[in-house]
Amino acid sequence: MKSVKEKYIRDLKIVSGILIVLIFVLTLVLVDFISKKYVSDNYKRAYVEVVSTYDDFLLAKDVDGDSKYTIKTKDKYKVGDIVYVTYYKDIENPKAIELVMSKETKEDTTEVSIPVEETTTKVVEEVTTKATTKKQVETKKEDKNTTKNATNESVDSIVLNYVESVKTKLDNYSANESNKQTAKEYFCNIVDFIFYGGEIKGHTFNELSSSAKAKVVYYALIIDSKIDNKFPGYKDTLNDKYSDIKAKLIGKYIQIVEYVKNNEPELYEGLKRDFLLLKKSVGLTWNVVSSALKYVGGNIVSLAKEWYENFRG
Repeated sequence: MKSVKEKYIRDLKIVSGILIVLIFVLTLVLVDFISKKYVSDNYKRAYVEVVSTYDDFLLAKDVDGDSKYTIKTKDKYKVGDIVYVTYYKDIENPKAIELVMSKETKEDTTEVSIPVEETTTKVVEEVTTKATTKKQVETKKEDKNTTKNATNESVDSIVLNYVESVKTKLDNYSANESNKQTAKEYFCNIVDFIFYGGEIKGHTFNELSSSAKAKVVYYALIIDSKIDNKFPGYKDTLNDKYSDIKAKLIGKYIQIVEYVKNNEPELYEGLKRDFLLLKKSVGLTWNVVSSALKYVGGNIVSLAKEWYENFRG
């Protein structure tokens, strides 16, 4: 009887030891997983231009400013290259560096200057409105015998007239609490229309033509800029679904342009020109635009190469 009890105690110790080891191993694995996930979720990213190169590091500057960084790498880059750096805490020790645009590509690119008066934001807005209106008139002439297209044009006009009227009202707003609240409601209604199935005059965003969709997003960014100029930080008190909304709107615009490039190429150059006007109107920087690429979908580095070119004009 004693030997059976001793055997039972011995087996229990063995099982307990195995369980302790398993728990210890699982704890280590879980801690490692959580640690790696935390690091991954907190990676930072930056687009920089190579200023000078050395055997084990390179000197680079921010594409939107004069800040300079020393970045450790044995990869070979050339002065003038634009690179995409992923890092955790310190850019000096990057996790990854990807070439966005080589010096040769930049030198071979033919830049087209667009004659636009830059005296005021209003002038820029008027130029792009005229360009888009011209395109809409041409479309109407081509499709005047098609009932479906005529209906789409009618919806486009109804929605665009509303959004343009909001922009005009904001021009005349004085900076008081009542106007601030009304302005926030206007902006939220337009954002809900674009992203969350909201309606304007009984119509949804998906009913619009591609050019009208782009124009609504364009005006949403203009309206955001106007409200923020009169009521700085107004978005701080908005619902969480409106967080990072400027980047989301830019991402939506880029998404529409990418769709047009592949499906309605006749609109592509016009929307790219509007993007340059938008850049001037609301003071877009490359860092702001690049942060919006995550909302577009697809390969971010590939998009960055294309849209850095578009951004440069």
